[in-house]
Amino acid sequence: MSIAYRPMRAGQEDAVASFIRQIPKELGLATQPRITGETLRSWNGDVRVMIADNAALLCGACVWFTTYSTWRAAKGAFISDVFVLGHLRGRGLGANLIRATAREAARHGATFLRLDVTPITSRPRHFYEKLGFQADEDDLTLFLEEPRFKTFIAELT
Repeated sequence: MSIAYRPMRAGQEDAVASFIRQIPKELGLATQPRITGETLRSWNGDVRVMIADNAALLCGACVWFTTYSTWRAAKGAFISDVFVLGHLRGRGLGANLIRATAREAARHGATFLRLDVTPITSRPRHFYEKLGFQADEDDLTLFLEEPRFKTFIAELT
């Protein structure tokens, strides 16, 4: 098997969205990602995807976007999701997807990677820690989601 790691091409958005929708099922989470091929197409380059490709067969994907840290005074990459087909796990594809993403992000000026891990699932956290990622105990991810998000922006005085 010869895997190529490259940016997603037009026409692969539906397959990538399908990959991402499988993640919570495999982790036993009740959450269902809203991602679709159409939402990927509509992001117009704001969100990028690195693909693991075996002779035009998609084997995995890493969804990421550029971010900026004022504390680091540096541009970075935020990895939203990583997925590898189940029967291909344990062969280094996930690690190589992240490495390929890091190289691509570095070409765009990134000097660090950031990602979130669901705390109730230890398997992904262990995988990322083996790659060298460390938890930042000073950070806590907070969200303001719909419908409260819409209410909040309407309250601008």
